[in-house]
This record gives sequence, structure tokens and C-alpha cells, in this order.
Amino acid sequence: MPVSKSIQEWLAEGEQLYSATLAEYHDLESQIAELEEKLALKHSEVNKLAVIIGKPAVEGRKILTAQIVGTSPGEPGAAPMQNATIARALSGRGLGR
Repeated sequence: MPVSKSIQEWLAEGEQLYSATLAEYHDLESQIAELEEKLALKHSEVNKLAVIIGKPAVEGRKILTAQIVGTSPGEPGAAPMQNATIARALSGRGLGR
């Protein structure tokens, strides 16, 4: 007859999975930071060469960010989700009127 795991064993296994996943997350963050640094250097190098030989400059990478705003009518900071509000958010303009 198989012996089932105790709650403590389940929690310990969850902690191990969390620690391993968190370490992998931090490793990926480091790799991204290194690649972003290399990309910035290469961007500069390409644009210096472009100036010398009369080619157009390369645009920098655009990084998109998002902000979650309250969606419940009574929630602080909630913005009514109307087409104009969505258009302002997508264009990068503020939600304030």
C-alpha cells in the first residue's frame, strides 16, 4: 500500500520548486540584462558606421510597458473603459483628463 505524503512533505517540495524556479528567473533576468547591454553597444556601433557611409541610422528598440488600472467602478484610480480612454492608453498618453 503506497504511503501518502504529509503536508510538511508537500510544503517542502513546493519550497524546493519555488527556489529552483526563482533561481532560474534571476538567471534569465541576468541574461536579458547582458543582452540589452550588448544590443545597446551594437546599436551605437551600427549608427556610427551609418553616419560614416551615409546610411540611415537604426532606431532604438522600443520597450512597451503597461499599467493596470482599476476596473471596478468604485475602485480607487479606476478609469472608465471607453474607446477614447483605451485609445489614450494605447497611444501612451495619460488617462487623466
